[in-house]
This record gives sequence, C-alpha cells and structure tokens, in this order.
Amino acid sequence: MTKVKNHIILIVFMSIIGVFNSQAQQLYYSGSVQYSNGSYYFTETTSSLYVTNGMSLQQNGYSFSVSVPFVVQNSPWISYTQYGSIPTGGPQHGVVGGSGSGMGMSSGKGGRRISIPDTVSYNKSSFSDPTVSVGVPILSTTNVNMSTSLKIMGDLKIPLADPSQGFGTGEWDGGLGTAFSQRFSSWFVMLNAMYWWFGDMPDLELKDAFSYGAGIGKSIDAGNWMVLGTFSGMTRIIADADPPINAGMGITYSINPKNSLSTNATIGFNDSSADFTLGFGWQFRL
Repeated sequence: MTKVKNHIILIVFMSIIGVFNSQAQQLYYSGSVQYSNGSYYFTETTSSLYVTNGMSLQQNGYSFSVSVPFVVQNSPWISYTQYGSIPTGGPQHGVVGGSGSGMGMSSGKGGRRISIPDTVSYNKSSFSDPTVSVGVPILSTTNVNMSTSLKIMGDLKIPLADPSQGFGTGEWDGGLGTAFSQRFSSWFVMLNAMYWWFGDMPDLELKDAFSYGAGIGKSIDAGNWMVLGTFSGMTRIIADADPPINAGMGITYSINPKNSLSTNATIGFNDSSADFTLGFGWQFRL
C-alpha cells in the first residue's frame, strides 16, 4: 500500500510540473449528475444520486484535477469510492464482512441476500470524499487519419465523509494505472487498466483490486457527436461476493471545440453492481 501511495504522489508531482511548465494551461470546469438503483445483495433497494463538480488543468497531455461529489441516497448500505459505489453495508458493514450481528441472511435470485432494517423513511444527503486525479502522457502521436495516446493515471480519494451514513468508507483509497486510446479515422478504441487499494473498514476488509475497461466508439457529423459503447469490471473487492461487471453506452455532443455535453447509461451483471445507472455530464473550458 505504501508503495502505491508513493507512486501516486510521484505521478501527482510529474503532472503538476508538466502542466505548469506549459506556457498555455487550459482550465476546465466539469461536472456530472448520475442516478443509480439496485438491491445489490441486500433485501432492500438503494437509490443513489451523485452530483459531482470539479476543476482541471490540462496541457500537452498532462492533466491535474480535483472533484467533489454530493450524494443523496435512501439507505446507508452503499459507500461511495472513486471507482464507484460499493455495497459495504455502511454502519452494518460487519455483517457483510461476516463478523456482525443483528441482520439475517436469506437466499435470493442473485445468490445470498442480507436482510437489513426497513429504510423507507431514510433519506440522507451530504458531500462525499473529494478526489485528486492526475494523468501523465507516455506516448502521443497524431496525423490526419490516426492518433495514438498512452497515459499513466493516478487517483487519490481523501477520507472526509462520514462512513456511518454511506457517503464513504472513512479510509484513503487510491488507484494507479494506464489509459490507452487509438483513433482510426472516425472510429476509436479505448482501453484502461488500474490497480486499486481500498482502506479497510473496522469490520470489513476491502481487498485491493485490479480494474479493467474497454470501449469502442465512432464520431458522427464531423466530430460533433460521438457514440461510445463500454465494458468494465474489477477483481473481487469483498470476500464471497462476485466482482462487479458493467456494460454501458454514452453519447457526447461538442457544442464547440471548448465545451461539450454527454449522457450515459450502464447496466450491472451481478450483485456487486447497481442494476442500472443513468448519467449526464458537461465540460466547459474557462
């Protein structure tokens, strides 16, 4: 874990140096609204709304950004992380970890089902943990019909949210990996892989994990519109729970070279993922 933290800190400094050594930094404001719904492996369904706002500096392939999410959800059983929502059980995470008491388990369609108290009257909202993200270019080539990009990426989540309310885990989380993209005329392919460490909760071990993702898309109308299909997953985070797997589709509209809007939808294939998510995002150059 210490080695991963040190590598992320190094990537952060490399990114900051790369951005600020450039003569013309580009400052962006970006945000998103995402709604997710699912029962996961609980008997109750959780609906979550994530509103994220952030600022980023970009130049010559380097990027440095900070984002802060605001979370509204009707149960405390789902914890927010930079990777996404994880069904930790929140204040009852000991039961998910196998060491708690007070909630029962029953078999269900997706496998085990954990009985939780009725949360009909539960509705909480709060800021969740802010995240620092960086990118350092390794390879970048561009010509008329083809372009290639390879970056080192790093993420660090700062534990400021209250884990008892389901807005975080109360621990530092981080990720270190690579992102690759290749454009062939109006088609493009994206691949990413990242190693994550998750801080453990008092009675629940969150395993370090490896995430992966792939996407294929096409630009339309001289690049004003882009359509992208994605597939993503991760190795096991919680013992005895299937690793999350998701597939989705997104559409991006470029208002002009500086500003864009996007929308996306995903579905989950097992109890570690939300049944579905719907999102809308924006990015404006300042």
